[in-house]
Amino acid sequence: MAIVYPVQADEPEPEDGTEPDFAELAADLSDAWLVEVALGEDGDDACFGPLSARAAWDLAIGIDARRPEWTVSVVPLHVAGTPDELVALFED
Repeated sequence: MAIVYPVQADEPEPEDGTEPDFAELAADLSDAWLVEVALGEDGDDACFGPLSARAAWDLAIGIDARRPEWTVSVVPLHVAGTPDELVALFED
């Protein structure tokens, strides 16, 4: 699967087949999300959003199911806080 999405560093590794905790993603990072799709090495990219965390995940899963060779990223649209606060979310 070529889906990329953020997780906090101190979170346990998810079990196969489990979905992220959408409420936690929204509370910790952003209420609005984007789905970015890299179609290949020639630089063709697309971006969709803003979406809720759940809608972004569903869109990413749907795209990946149809085109697993594409890289699909689910990213926060807005993060409140400073760069130091954001980095601290992902570090111990």
